[in-house]
Amino acid sequence: MLKLENIKKEYDGFKVENINLEIDNGEYFVILGPTGTGKTIILEIIAGLIKEDKGTIFFKNKNITDYSPEERKVGMVYQDYMLFPHLNVKNNIIFGLKTSNNYGGNEIENKLQKMLNLFGIEKLLYRDVNTLSGGEKQRVALARALITSPDVLLLDEPLSAVDPSTREKLINELKKIHNKLGTTTIHVTHDFVEALALADKIAVMNNGQIEQKGETDEIFQKPASNFVAEFVGVKNIYKAKATDVENEVLIKGKNEDLKITIIDNIEDKANLTIRPEDIIISIETFSSSARNTFKGKVKIIKDRLNYLEIIVDIGVDVAVHITRQSLKEFDLKKGKEVYLTFKASAVHVY
Repeated sequence: MLKLENIKKEYDGFKVENINLEIDNGEYFVILGPTGTGKTIILEIIAGLIKEDKGTIFFKNKNITDYSPEERKVGMVYQDYMLFPHLNVKNNIIFGLKTSNNYGGNEIENKLQKMLNLFGIEKLLYRDVNTLSGGEKQRVALARALITSPDVLLLDEPLSAVDPSTREKLINELKKIHNKLGTTTIHVTHDFVEALALADKIAVMNNGQIEQKGETDEIFQKPASNFVAEFVGVKNIYKAKATDVENEVLIKGKNEDLKITIIDNIEDKANLTIRPEDIIISIETFSSSARNTFKGKVKIIKDRLNYLEIIVDIGVDVAVHITRQSLKEFDLKKGKEVYLTFKASAVHVY
């Protein structure tokens, strides 16, 4: 287990503090947050490239706070790959092995072949790295980081510099490689789609501090703050207040307050969210075990490539995700009357 306790660092006028993380062996852990929130500083502290002002780092129950980068057995891949421009692909990949002086020629060749097979880059072996595409550079950078068999792999925005098609392929490759090698991986990104696709656990950072951490589903389904909710793509966020009725709250509508049935009671005021994919849209009411049904009108239809986002006015604007087939089936268009239905269990209160 990699453990960070009370890490604090002031760096170039910016401060990260109160960083407490536990990352299990073999886990794929994502640190998620906007640009400039301190994510890369955390990676560089773990790697030993930056010295923390305060705090302790443990790995496998050993205090490694004062270990040099070489002693930590960490591999790191930066956003811009940082390949050596004067070396070809082969010499970039084996650079770490050759400089360590711990490997013979045959062992280096065997490890190199394993990386070439793993990433499917045999044909690139003698290419000038300056002639490679973004996806090819990323594969070479990952091979260079993994060939030394690091205990921990650190990835700093590894997919931000590639096109969407290559990005999707690399996400799948990262999954496959992690499943095969089981290397403890810490992946920094501002993209919640990457986090959702790859992470076992997530820590969300905001302005130098961890806003929320936990299992992937927990972060996406039960955000602990407005910042986390908005950052991970929750569309429907409302202020709610308690009523005298058990398991019921009110949210302020344009003309009148709307009554929402929830699972847990609130004492006074709270925020609530309903994920768009948890809401059923229909053109007539129907019998359901759901506890919340509202009539409204279609206000906006947005094309999101893989799905459609429908904004429905029920007194408040509500975002709903549907398929293209549903759009055709219900003949949805602006101004059409529809019903929205969602379960009390789909309402998350914080």
